[in-house]
Amino acid sequence: MDVKDHILELAKRVKGKVIFPESFDVRVLKAAEMLTKNEIAFVVLPAENIGKIKKIAANASIDLSGIEIINMDQTFLDNNRIKEFVDARTNKGMAKQDALALLKKPLYFSMMYLKSGKCNACVGGAVYDTADVLRASIHVIGTAEGIKIISSYFLMIPPKNHSIVKECVMFTDCGVNPDPQALGLKDIAVSTVTNFKKLFPCKTINVAMLSFSTKGSANSKMLEKVIEATKLTKEYFKGQSDVNVDGELQFDASVVPAIGEKKAPNSIVAGKANILVFPDLNAGNIGYKIAERFGGFQALGPIIQGLSLPVSDLSRGSSAEDIYLISAIMLLK
Repeated sequence: MDVKDHILELAKRVKGKVIFPESFDVRVLKAAEMLTKNEIAFVVLPAENIGKIKKIAANASIDLSGIEIINMDQTFLDNNRIKEFVDARTNKGMAKQDALALLKKPLYFSMMYLKSGKCNACVGGAVYDTADVLRASIHVIGTAEGIKIISSYFLMIPPKNHSIVKECVMFTDCGVNPDPQALGLKDIAVSTVTNFKKLFPCKTINVAMLSFSTKGSANSKMLEKVIEATKLTKEYFKGQSDVNVDGELQFDASVVPAIGEKKAPNSIVAGKANILVFPDLNAGNIGYKIAERFGGFQALGPIIQGLSLPVSDLSRGSSAEDIYLISAIMLLK
């Protein structure tokens, strides 16, 4: 089965509900139409002006039938969650009225709608900056238990007949953390493994902690955090036979079997990695864009991870199909 069909089929079984804070964007409305018509998910659109959204959709020949459009009224939100949010903001020095005013904005309202248990995922970022999406998600949603940093991954879908990669791989972190240290890299790996299992529950996971060195082939202080992160990640997954971790590994040693065998003959991961953990944002961001532009991969993401509930930060260059597929991914359990 095609990987896109696989994702959509998994999401269809969940019968989840997604909220889109950017209901004023044509791409988002098109994705909402696709999700609804194909019975992938239920969709909620928060609106400051319902008539305006309907007009935008009509001008783009988008059918909003079956889509729930709601005014951003706090009666839709859980009062206890509102109080927790307001108390947290006022404890940071914000005036109560200013904290409540945030919840009248589409991004914060949508996050609180999710936090209130009214839907299963919030998908934004097609228009809003990453900083805005992350700020709202941290303030409203919070991080998952045991995870200290938010990160992201890209689902990298190879073109047909690619000479090396035959199945999807995940690149992480390519969108959030500029220079994570060892514990941060461990958390990034853990979060990515969790998401890989949602998408491909029967596959063995091979995590490569990337660097410019393979097993001591170079000597630099820069390698210390990767070596330590490898140790921490291995310890975390100790006893889990479906998750293998190794590092430090160069990219070619991680994904090309012949090179992996030559450079790291005793590695269980070398040559067959399907999660690639980059040492910093420079490497990760450059890496996924090279794979996308030169290698012909489709890069779905960045998909935010490490939060206690599913929130996506789309690329502002996302197409309607990207939003459609990422929304499906966010609904997987």
